[in-house]
Amino acid sequence: MTDDSVDIAIVGGGPVGLSAAIQLGKLGIACRLFEQNAATSFHPRGHVISGRTMEIFRTWDVENAVNEAALPIERHAGIGFVESLTGAEIGSIQTRGDEARDALERSISPSLKRSCPQDVLEPILREAAEKLALVDLRFGTRVTEIAQNGETVRLSWEDANGTQGNTTARYLIAADGARSFVRDALSVPMTGGSMGQQIGVYFKADLWDAVKSRPYLLWWVYNATTTGVLISLDGRYRWTYNFAYSADKSRHDYTGARCLEILRAVIGDPSVDIKIENIMPWRMQARLIEHFRVGRTFFAGDAAHPLPPTGGQGMNTGIADVHNLIWKLKLVLDGLAPDSLLDTYDAERRPVAGFNVEQSARNAKKMADAGLSGILKADNSVAGGLSGAEAPRIRAQLAAAIPAQREHFDYPGQTFGYGYQSVLITPDGTRQIPLEVDHYVPSARPGHRAPHFWARKASGTISSIDLFDGSGFTLLTGTEGLAWIAAFERILRHLGVCGTAYSVGQGMDLEPETDWLALYQISQSGAVLVRPDGHVAFRSTAVTGDPVAVLDTAIRKSMALTHSDMGLAHAG
Repeated sequence: MTDDSVDIAIVGGGPVGLSAAIQLGKLGIACRLFEQNAATSFHPRGHVISGRTMEIFRTWDVENAVNEAALPIERHAGIGFVESLTGAEIGSIQTRGDEARDALERSISPSLKRSCPQDVLEPILREAAEKLALVDLRFGTRVTEIAQNGETVRLSWEDANGTQGNTTARYLIAADGARSFVRDALSVPMTGGSMGQQIGVYFKADLWDAVKSRPYLLWWVYNATTTGVLISLDGRYRWTYNFAYSADKSRHDYTGARCLEILRAVIGDPSVDIKIENIMPWRMQARLIEHFRVGRTFFAGDAAHPLPPTGGQGMNTGIADVHNLIWKLKLVLDGLAPDSLLDTYDAERRPVAGFNVEQSARNAKKMADAGLSGILKADNSVAGGLSGAEAPRIRAQLAAAIPAQREHFDYPGQTFGYGYQSVLITPDGTRQIPLEVDHYVPSARPGHRAPHFWARKASGTISSIDLFDGSGFTLLTGTEGLAWIAAFERILRHLGVCGTAYSVGQGMDLEPETDWLALYQISQSGAVLVRPDGHVAFRSTAVTGDPVAVLDTAIRKSMALTHSDMGLAHAG
């Protein structure tokens, strides 16, 4: 029996847990991750990586590795709706390949949405975490008991060799999935419920002849044998097919032989060789935990919000969870901010996760209501008619419903447009921006992600996103904002907090390649304070009053410090 301690314990070694370990390690925080499985995922599972998640990977230096391993961008161009892969095409939604749409996507972010399945992504994240000296990964180790008090969390564990031990942590991140052991151990309730039963079949087949001229990421299939969604994992050989099964069936009914029969109906060509790699039953859920924080434990990812895959938000919402949490943990662990700062994790992330759960459920229901269900329920009452006399009418009905599904698959507003509203944010009096799922309005309104723009500095061209790497606060000001910079540097020295200020303009620290002042809606003497997670904490259109007093209040507010040292305004 061993007994030791660590700053942060993580339960769960999927994308969310590994992402937490990477960020903690990069910020110099010792952490230990427990994963009951001996290795990373062998089933592709989730695959969509949003542009915002790719930005986060960019700041951790793993974006390039993910880009290289992901589905080639030219094979990630849209969604097809077909009777079978080799049969008639009912309709499609193009998400890439249009010049105007592609230019808009690249104007929003330096990073592009990609498709990289979990069995490929997780080893990349694991390798990145293993390179960090303060990260201790314990795969093949099962947590058996959890107890927490006002100061620590104690975990009992057992590894694959039968060795048992206890680890005491100052805080715990529970990222152990929809059937979270930690959530059950702490008796944390959830709202919502199940939306049906599904089967996911991972298989290999060379389908190039059927797809080479149609570079779709997803293929929604409708015929009398099956309705479901075929996912292209590498553009040619690797695939998953997901479909619902009815309540009068058991997962055990879907043997290898039965799934092979279904896959032949999906492809529509009996001559294709198919090798089934894995059959995984799963349950579509739309649930939300009632408390993201319970004592010294924080819930993230599916442990906090298992949501339908209709929209690809699950993994991305979870990674955004830990990205919001860990900079706050850093300040608290360093003794620079009170524990109450961590309460804002729930206040900021639960509304975002709740919206994503609801929107994903809406996507599924909208498809079902239009006869395009696929994976929500086992209902081929519409698809079954495609082989009968009513086929032309049904095909026309389905085709007419397809364009209205765009926000299910193309959602820049949902990815980049949400804003936090909490006690950490200093309002600037501007009106709240309505969130439109399929349309993003760049805004530096406090609470929102600081918009991307390209700029030149001594080391080369960078994105503004590169400035927000989680290590400290960032101040951006125009050519007439030197008073803000002087105030910022003085306040940070006084508080002992890390941060960097940039004067942005021709001949300054950063030379923007676009009108960044219009983008951020400030003047040359204005300033924007950006948190370590890239969200705006404070904005002033111009210098007003005493910059030291104004900025001191805003920075302290963003750290949950309850008082302001007004004497700082007169300090030397």
